[in-house]
Amino acid sequence: MSEVLNKTKIDQLANEIGPENIPVLLGIFLGELTAYKERLIQLEGEELATYLASICHELKSSAASFGADRLCQFALDIDFRVKLNQDLELEKSVDFMLELIGFTYDTYQSFVQVS
Repeated sequence: MSEVLNKTKIDQLANEIGPENIPVLLGIFLGELTAYKERLIQLEGEELATYLASICHELKSSAASFGADRLCQFALDIDFRVKLNQDLELEKSVDFMLELIGFTYDTYQSFVQVS
């Protein structure tokens, strides 16, 4: 199973942009996760399906950049299913996304506090 927080990816990012910038960027990432979670809870039906597809497309990149491998993998899976016009099993997918966002948020929040 993929990692929630890929420390190697964070270290690579720190080498590229400077370790002093990591807390700021992770703070932005955590803010995005919070916004995604809040919006997922508010929406229903087709609007929810469209929003899930949209955030998965965005998370493919941002989650990969920050080493949130498990979140990235799920986003890739949903994005792939959207492109193939496959059933998203919306309720199940949204529930899992909310769980995964929450777990990722908590893991990264702990990492930022320790760093």
